[in-house]
Amino acid sequence: MNLQEIKKQFPRGAIREIAKRSKTSTGLISRVFNGEIKSPKEPEILQATAEYLAEYKAKKQKAKEALNDALQDI
Repeated sequence: MNLQEIKKQFPRGAIREIAKRSKTSTGLISRVFNGEIKSPKEPEILQATAEYLAEYKAKKQKAKEALNDALQDI
């Protein structure tokens, strides 16, 4: 999967959070994921992206489980 395809799957606010975690600007994150530039910070950006998406996925799964539990009690 290329970086542009990954970017399409970002939830709202992901670029800002990835920039914060990788200590870079949102513009740099966008340019890297659009394939416009190669940055020496790319390893840090990709690591921050992987960590953010893993946390997001876990939170989303936990929220779905909580919702299912709540709906079963109705």
